[in-house]
Amino acid sequence: MPEDNEKNEQKALRRKLCSYVFATCVTISFYFLLRNSRSVSMALNHVNKVIQPILIGFVMAFLMNPIMAFFEKRLYMPFSLVCKTDNGVRKASRALSSIISLVILTGVVMFIIASILPNLFNTILYLANHIEEQIAGVLDWCNDITKGQYEEVLMKAKDNNIGDLVDQGLVLADQYIDYDTTDMMSMITSSVLSVGKFIVNIVIGMFVSVYVLMSKETFKAQAKKLVCGLVAPRYSNIILEITRKSTEIFYGFIIGKIIDSIIIGIICYIACLIMSMPYPVLISVIVGVTNVVPVFGPYIGAVPTVFIVFLTEPVKGIYFLIFILILQQIDGNIIGPKILGGSTGISSFWVVFAVVVGAGFFGIGGMIIAVPIVAIIHYIVGRAATYLVSKRNLPRDTGEYILMDYIDLATNKLVKREDKAFKRTNLNFHLKKNK
Repeated sequence: MPEDNEKNEQKALRRKLCSYVFATCVTISFYFLLRNSRSVSMALNHVNKVIQPILIGFVMAFLMNPIMAFFEKRLYMPFSLVCKTDNGVRKASRALSSIISLVILTGVVMFIIASILPNLFNTILYLANHIEEQIAGVLDWCNDITKGQYEEVLMKAKDNNIGDLVDQGLVLADQYIDYDTTDMMSMITSSVLSVGKFIVNIVIGMFVSVYVLMSKETFKAQAKKLVCGLVAPRYSNIILEITRKSTEIFYGFIIGKIIDSIIIGIICYIACLIMSMPYPVLISVIVGVTNVVPVFGPYIGAVPTVFIVFLTEPVKGIYFLIFILILQQIDGNIIGPKILGGSTGISSFWVVFAVVVGAGFFGIGGMIIAVPIVAIIHYIVGRAATYLVSKRNLPRDTGEYILMDYIDLATNKLVKREDKAFKRTNLNFHLKKNK
């Protein structure tokens, strides 16, 4: 018995020592990152540029996987009549379904680009060439709406040469923007090279995405084998469970948000046709694409679309603004919850928090992926808190802690405070019920 106690004390001492060493290493690493944040940022940017084709391939494979799974199930039977072995059937159906999913994804992206860019360019060009007419039309509309109460002010603004004001603004901007012709050519050349390199990376990413989908089971098996080899079985199960939950959250949110945005874009296009709105394809694509961004996406898409419609036809611009507000309420309260369900499992506060922080660090892409990342962190922290309180024989249910005041050290029970508002609400409810 004394020997066992001594061994237990040694194990406890080793654990404490390991935890202290780990905490020290984390602290030193964090200090090093803060002290050399600029160098670390440059190193991460360089790594990102190097592995960009691989990252693009993984993102494409992530989006293609549901499409591939859909076609793979339906191509299995036809290939089973041609191929002799089950392995050959699986490889053939997987290869063809991967290519089909790549073609569909590429076609959707090309359709969006082809719908937005030409229309956007033509709209900007038209508004730039007819800006005086557009503003004059808006001022006439304002005069009609106000029934001539501000006619003198509006007509004075209309009679001013708007073109001269625009030219003066350009001259003023030119005074503050100092640029050299050589620098401008260098910037244009650099931009063209960057676009060309990005296109090459996308092409490489297409091949990577197909290879990833072809061997996704092998990659999963290798990762699981590595986890089981490095970590004890108890912790391996925890890591695998968190991984499964993370995949579920990512797929549930990202794929659900894409489906939701497609539905919103289609509804917007049909409504624009019914209301005879200008530029229905451009407006619908902008509304649908920006809807992918949580919380702020609908408002980001509403600003340019309402502005474009309002400059073209002011009355329809107001109608379109009302329609967008109604559409976003329907999406936020009916369509979105039906599709997304409880895929993230976090409150509205954490969604806003994730979007703001993600936008600050990683821009538009960060606004999209930050929500599932925060949901995963929320899930891990919640599981850890549940595990820790269960070790202390405390309630696992979070609701038990809402009215908690302190823990009774003698009984190890939660002592709840008297919530007068809560009691009053319950009392009114029972009185109404008895009546």
